[in-house]
Amino acid sequence: MHLSSITLVLASTHAFNPAGPRPRAQCLRAQWWEEDSTASGAATDAGSTPVAAPTTATATGESHSIKAGDHLRIHYTLATTSGSPLDGYELTFDTEEVDLVVGAGGFLPALHNALNGASLTVDKSETMTLSAPFGERDPRLGPIPVPAANAPKGMQPGDRAGLSNGATARVVSVSDEKVVIDANHLYAGEDLTLTVTLLEPPNGRPLQEATFAGGCFWGVELAYQREPGVVRTEVGYAQGADPSPSYEAVCSGVTGHTEAVRVRYDPSRVSYERLCDLLLDRLGENRYALNRVGNDQGTQYRHGIYFADDAQKKTAEAVVAREQQRDPDRPIVTEVESIGAYYAAEAYHQQYLEKGGQSAKKGDGSTIRCYG
Repeated sequence: MHLSSITLVLASTHAFNPAGPRPRAQCLRAQWWEEDSTASGAATDAGSTPVAAPTTATATGESHSIKAGDHLRIHYTLATTSGSPLDGYELTFDTEEVDLVVGAGGFLPALHNALNGASLTVDKSETMTLSAPFGERDPRLGPIPVPAANAPKGMQPGDRAGLSNGATARVVSVSDEKVVIDANHLYAGEDLTLTVTLLEPPNGRPLQEATFAGGCFWGVELAYQREPGVVRTEVGYAQGADPSPSYEAVCSGVTGHTEAVRVRYDPSRVSYERLCDLLLDRLGENRYALNRVGNDQGTQYRHGIYFADDAQKKTAEAVVAREQQRDPDRPIVTEVESIGAYYAAEAYHQQYLEKGGQSAKKGDGSTIRCYG
């Protein structure tokens, strides 16, 4: 499949523009995403995000009533109602064997809704019908003609056109005068069949929590979404004094908060050290810059590792010290501090780049684009 880039499309499509004083990439909103995220803006301390207690049930034949907050390991597939498997290229999330926290975002909202309240038995598959889980078709998203002179040469029907926000659109037709593209999801307006199998009892493995800051929280969150072993991510505001921060207030730099990402992860599959390394790898040269990551400047963009206990503190300090040895003459200014009050950001910020069409699949190495 051919992938080319078209950068002018967003001006003529329905775009989602979040409130805020700084320029960000327009997000071609996936029409199936809901804004009733669990993110509420309430302050939480490290480790206090609601989560179901570990279970001791192990019987394969025992039925489990699934509820929001449950950590599940499942195998699931999505298919058309005629039984055809979905084109994985059209999905921004993993299928088959996955970990998730019910109701905590990521994947597909319809999947969370189907699991919440379901009765599942370990190793027994259940089949459900999802009603238009990718939303209805939106004529504002296509088909849209683009002058052929403004499109890459050689495009063919079925190719993907990369949009300026990192999302893609399908090429519907090509002529000498125009290229017609469609940014609606391929399965928009279509009912799908969900087949799901619970692989182990809910909440059977304890999860741990970590908080990081690395500039724009959209891109940092997507990087952690892609990390194997990370089960849930949430963006928010950390280390500030204002008890009810808003995005606009934090962006002003007067509240003392930094944009942060809270990660819930399975320590049997990914280590805290690896999560710290991921942050520093993503920062790159910015690790030496005070209150700045890329073009984002101000205390609200300061980078840091905010530990929850002595073990995390020891690991974080060791990781920074190891990286400092690589270039002793340039001080790393990434904060290593105890996590203070943390506030979940507004719902529209959660999994923002995935909602805009960028892949959150585990191990995906494609470039993360926050600004187009």
